[in-house]
Formats: sequence, structure tokens, C-alpha cells
Amino acid sequence: MTAFRLGVAGCLVAVAVLVALLAADVRSWRDGLAGGDAVFAVAPARASWAPATKLGGVAEDLLGIRGDVTLRSALQLYVESTEQRQRLDNALDVQTSRARAQDALAGAALDADASRAGQAEILLGVLAFGAYAQGAGPSQIDAAISDFTDAIRTDPGNTSAAFDLELLLRLTVARGIRTGEGVGGGFGRTGRHGAGGGIPGSGY
Repeated sequence: MTAFRLGVAGCLVAVAVLVALLAADVRSWRDGLAGGDAVFAVAPARASWAPATKLGGVAEDLLGIRGDVTLRSALQLYVESTEQRQRLDNALDVQTSRARAQDALAGAALDADASRAGQAEILLGVLAFGAYAQGAGPSQIDAAISDFTDAIRTDPGNTSAAFDLELLLRLTVARGIRTGEGVGGGFGRTGRHGAGGGIPGSGY
């Protein structure tokens, strides 16, 4: 009986230790997110949302913040890519930075949370239009339209995506830019099937 009681006591101690470690990790994640956001606001490149933990990603999964961290990391790469101005001597670096941001945002756009996914898709569209503005060609207009359309389909209440899409469609008409056939009805880079090329009431 004494051995049994010692075994039970040992198990209870182990559980208590695990609970204490988990509680500490939860606090670390909450402090890490808040601290990372504070740094991001003033120096995006220096921000980090990966606090030291004792139990790996257990607390992150328990809190359900993996998608938040993924989006924050993608936003960091997005900001980095948009701060660079392409010149003859840095064109490759700019394109590499943009590609990294696009890959990260495409991953964030697969989030089950519609709000986070829609935000990522909007930024993908902004990057695509930025590439067009720097001479990447009209295919980037097609990509931007698909991305904004994806964002609307993912999160129908996303007024920013609707505004961006309508503005871009008006711009293509005003400048006589020819887009690919079936842009709105095809699959965007996130794999979602887009809605029609325009939005209700847009006239396009």
C-alpha cells in the first residue's frame, strides 16, 4: 500500500509540475504576442512572436494562436518587401523579398479563420499590384484581381477587399488594361474558386 501511495503521490507531483509549466508557457505566449506587437509598431523588422517555452508548442495550440502568429510573421515579411524600392542594382533582392512575403501570405491565406485569411489575401493583391506598378506586366493585375476576389469570397463582410477590387477594376478600364479571360471565375493563388470578376452593383 505504501508503494501505491508513493506512486500516486509521484503522479500528482508530476501533474502539478506540468500544470505549472503550462501556465508559465501560456503567460509567455501572451506576453510574447503583446511585446512583439509593441516592437512591430515601431520597428517591424525587429519584432518576434516566439517566446521561450518549456513545453514546446503545447500552450500555443491550447490558446489557438498559431494562425495569429503565422499572420504576424507574414505581415512582417510584407512590410519588409514594401519598404524596398527597386533599382537596377537591387532588383533581385527586391524580387526575392517579395516572393518570400507572397509565400508567407499564401500560407496565412489558408487559415480557417475568415478574417485572417481575408487579410492575407488582400495583401497578396496589394503585392501583385505593386509588382505591376514596378513593371512586372499585366499578369500581375490578373493576380491582384484574383486575390481581392478570393478575399471577398473568404470573408464576404470584408469591405476593404470589395473597395480594393472595385478600384482596381475601374483602373483597368480607365487605363485600357486588358486582363486575362476568366480572371474572376478561376482559381486564385490560394486555391479558392473566385466569385465573378466584379462585385454586386459595380457594373463590371
